[in-house]
Amino acid sequence: MPAFRFVHAADLHLDAAFAGVSRDLPPRLADRLHRATFTAWERLVELCLAERPDALIIAGDVHNHEDGSLRAQVALRDGCARLADAGVRVFIAHGNHDPLTSRVKSLHWPDGVTVFGPQVEAHPVARDGRVAAVVHGISHETDREGRNLAKRFARAATAQGLEVPPGAPQIGVLHCNVGGAPGSPVSHDAGRYAPCTLDDLAATGLDYWALGHIHLPQVLRARPHVVYPGSTQGLHINEDGPRGCQLVTLHDDGEVELEFRPLAPVRWQVVEVAIDNGGNSGDNCGKGGDGPGDADTPNGGASLEALHGLILEAMQHAAGEDAPPGAPAFPIEVTLFRVVLRGRGPLDRQLRRPGAAGALLEMLREAGASLDPLVWVKDIELRTRPDVDMDALRRRDDLLGEVLRVAAAVRGLPEQPAGDPAACPDGLRALAAAVLGPLYDGARGRRFLGPSDALPPEDLAALLDDAERICCDMLEAD
Repeated sequence: MPAFRFVHAADLHLDAAFAGVSRDLPPRLADRLHRATFTAWERLVELCLAERPDALIIAGDVHNHEDGSLRAQVALRDGCARLADAGVRVFIAHGNHDPLTSRVKSLHWPDGVTVFGPQVEAHPVARDGRVAAVVHGISHETDREGRNLAKRFARAATAQGLEVPPGAPQIGVLHCNVGGAPGSPVSHDAGRYAPCTLDDLAATGLDYWALGHIHLPQVLRARPHVVYPGSTQGLHINEDGPRGCQLVTLHDDGEVELEFRPLAPVRWQVVEVAIDNGGNSGDNCGKGGDGPGDADTPNGGASLEALHGLILEAMQHAAGEDAPPGAPAFPIEVTLFRVVLRGRGPLDRQLRRPGAAGALLEMLREAGASLDPLVWVKDIELRTRPDVDMDALRRRDDLLGEVLRVAAAVRGLPEQPAGDPAACPDGLRALAAAVLGPLYDGARGRRFLGPSDALPPEDLAALLDDAERICCDMLEAD
């Protein structure tokens, strides 16, 4: 029997607002951002019409909230109708953002569209009178689905009265949180949404798991394949890079082919520029430190004007990076940047003067607004440090030297405080827990910030950089 082909998408979040962008956007940019999730959906439909797969599978969170907007509901229905007319089956599971208790379940669906209910259902996909595949799925009944729904799935011998050939692929559709998956939320309720493990999924005997909920595209396992396609459109700076869907081919010998297809019209990017003249910044503390830059990292000049030019060059280079060869020509309409400035040099002092970074940001936004495709700089992160000899300062026998030696120790650098020769790989997190605990671990802190032990290493390193710089400014006279 010919291979079974389908498109696997999830987390469309139709009509969702972008997070972290200012409200005073230029009208042309604001319009494209407002339409972005709908454009990604339209591109998904166009991809299916061009590829003519056997099915489109959407694994939850089609809508961004329980009462999906009328515009979103109509767009979804009309797109599904186009696919049904073309003979492409559509399978939809509801997730925590659009559970079955929401209004969106009241849509009138065209023939050929299957929306999974609160119990696991098995639907055959027939070809030439035979079952070519079976699609199993379940929807979230409420927005607080805490049960392990994966344990309810099992391989089927029959589906809706039809005998399933032993070699026919069987696919599971589930919006869930697989424990330990990269990109999983770090909040205390991260595992609230249909939590399960890879072993739970593998034990069902299904051949492919079409998952949703985690917005980072990733393959967690092969045989059975366990796949998050990621969101179709990134909604904030932590969802950077290409976003889209997977075109999946299941062969009768068990082989699985995956082709990631970018769809998002708006791409988030992080671009890094070093301000140091020599390109080598000395110390290194992971992503948040000021260690040696990569060979392709541009180095800042001696003036903010030169730095402005280098940032523009870096953004244009990043915005020009397109989809992998062979991908359909869905162009990037807007690139939203975070600019991270790193390194040590005299520009650190200039950048930290009141209003300097803000003025640089405005200049970059003005320049980006004239480019095609559009470029917008969300913000500038200063991870720069003063132009001083840190090694010499650490060797000093005074308070500043002691502070800098402690900072080096918690980074795991060779320089250790006197009497403590052993490196402390967990020193940074231990220091953060002691210092930030009262802020993060109080009732309000946990509610709005999350626990202090959930801060990622790069954020901890950036906080230590800031603390070290402030100590240098306060304890070292000009």
